[in-house]
Amino acid sequence: MDVNKAFRFVLNDKQWISKLLIGAVMSVLSFLIVPALILQGYLVKLVRQVMGGDDDRLPEWMDWGNLLRDGFFVTVGQLIWALPMILLLTIVGAVTGGLGSVLDSSGDMVAAATTGAGLLMACLVLLTVIAFLFLTPALLIQYARTDEFGSLFRFSEVFDIIRGNMADILIAFLVSVVAVLAITVVTGVISIVPCLGWIAAALIGLASGPYIQFVTGHLYGQIAAKLPGSKAAGYYPPSGPGVA
Repeated sequence: MDVNKAFRFVLNDKQWISKLLIGAVMSVLSFLIVPALILQGYLVKLVRQVMGGDDDRLPEWMDWGNLLRDGFFVTVGQLIWALPMILLLTIVGAVTGGLGSVLDSSGDMVAAATTGAGLLMACLVLLTVIAFLFLTPALLIQYARTDEFGSLFRFSEVFDIIRGNMADILIAFLVSVVAVLAITVVTGVISIVPCLGWIAAALIGLASGPYIQFVTGHLYGQIAAKLPGSKAAGYYPPSGPGVA
């Protein structure tokens, strides 16, 4: 993957300030849910664009209804995939809490059982985090390639994306983590300066969220471009109603 290009392409766009500003507004208003879904749909559009070979500029913010639709389908798909693990974590958590409530009256045996249940809970949480580290981008890529909600549940295709691109997905994740840490350090240093430093740090903080998302989306698009059915194999992004 070309990580350097993923960082540069945003600034290569002549309208990058306005496009990044819209992304920042969507991010700030994400608690209203609809803006968060629109931003997710924009990432789908970005993945499609990079996958189709147009990888040196940001997509246009337009066709908002389609952005909302794509973001909604991807988010719902991710939530459905998460339900089994959420249910399992809830059950184990309830059992752990129940054992803890009788700990005082049941002695060392229940104490050991409670400790074991706590370790099991911790392991399940860790496994869930690892699973969705790979599953979330795979679902985003799968939907961007197919433009079909049902394709999010074609398990063999989703797992093929993960299995064939684990290293690249992990690189994309590490790139985003390093970028967040670097921006945190920079804003921390700038904020030492009163007034102007505080304002600059706040502006950088607002812009950094969508910027990192766009970088990550570009990396996902690069992954998608290498898959069977990509532009290299004669594929072009869907042109149906789901494309913004």
